[in-house]
Amino acid sequence: MKEARPDLKFVMWNVLSGDFDVNIWPESCTDNVTKNTSAGDIVLFHDSLKAFDRLEFVLPEAMEYWSKKGYEFKAIAF
Repeated sequence: MKEARPDLKFVMWNVLSGDFDVNIWPESCTDNVTKNTSAGDIVLFHDSLKAFDRLEFVLPEAMEYWSKKGYEFKAIAF
């Protein structure tokens, strides 16, 4: 049995980018995250070779979109 780790905190996402899906176009992935987010949401992106082509396109586009809407990006503090 593994020892409990009370020092770890779980953070869940509520918007899945879809960047992991090799059948989705980067533009569709961008539409997905920009149309399905609002202030306070946590968007899940994947840091993997499989997702990289979409992530490389989507992340700057989405960050610019959200910045223009006045969103701020902050680290999650516990």
